[in-house]
Amino acid sequence: MNADPGAKDVSAAAVSETALGGHPLLQPFPTGWDSVIAGLVETVGSDQFPAALHHAAACCCPFDSLVVTLYPGSAPPRSLFHTLDRLQAAVAVDFYASGPYLLDPLFLACRNRTAPGVYSVLDLAPEAFVRSEYYRTFFRKNHIVDELGLLIPDGAERWIVVSLARDLTKPRFDGAEIARVGAVFATVAAAVRRQWGTGETGETGLLDLRMESFAADRLSPREREIVLLVLQGHSTPSAAALLGISEGTVKVHRHHAYAKLGIASQAELFSLAMRHLAASPS
Repeated sequence: MNADPGAKDVSAAAVSETALGGHPLLQPFPTGWDSVIAGLVETVGSDQFPAALHHAAACCCPFDSLVVTLYPGSAPPRSLFHTLDRLQAAVAVDFYASGPYLLDPLFLACRNRTAPGVYSVLDLAPEAFVRSEYYRTFFRKNHIVDELGLLIPDGAERWIVVSLARDLTKPRFDGAEIARVGAVFATVAAAVRRQWGTGETGETGLLDLRMESFAADRLSPREREIVLLVLQGHSTPSAAALLGISEGTVKVHRHHAYAKLGIASQAELFSLAMRHLAASPS
């Protein structure tokens, strides 16, 4: 991710440096954090670690669900731990791993080698993300208002992401809460790597090509670029800026693509892409 040098950085590294430097206003470390860390370290390698991790995260900020996901190189993701109920897990774990993860801003941040740290999904995503079918499926239908992701690298290609989500009855995570999580990121990340990491690189040099093959036999290269950006939540102006073309040209290509695919809406595009991913070999 290309960050603006003048912009405020809420990554774990930046927040931790401020906190450890004794900033007089921030003071983000949770009360009793020493005992929480002791419990986390003591349970590494045991079945009690997920509960200790949940407790450590809850000491930093309130949340409604916790999901730990492994992204092993070019292979589909694997859920390491979650607190979801059966119906939530059917969508956010099982269906997600069948292909929709390729549109997840957290997965894309890992694939693009974003700096390790703590990020709000809504800050990573394109500005039209909240109008995307991915957002409707994995946020609205699961009643999620916001999600924090702790991006933890484990080798050259593997990433472990700890996700904290809040439901629609709660406010978004604020700057102070993100700072508190960021201040303890390095410690939590080390414990998570000890528990679930291997340090192995996995399959290197290969990206998951299933989305890359979507509609390859029906659309032109430019039309495919545009529908993939639409699926990721980019608006017409955003897609035009990324591709260096006019907004009118984006609309023309999108219209032609929809006509070739026999669809008329983004919802139909999302459904078509998900059927393609489900039918493709993983």
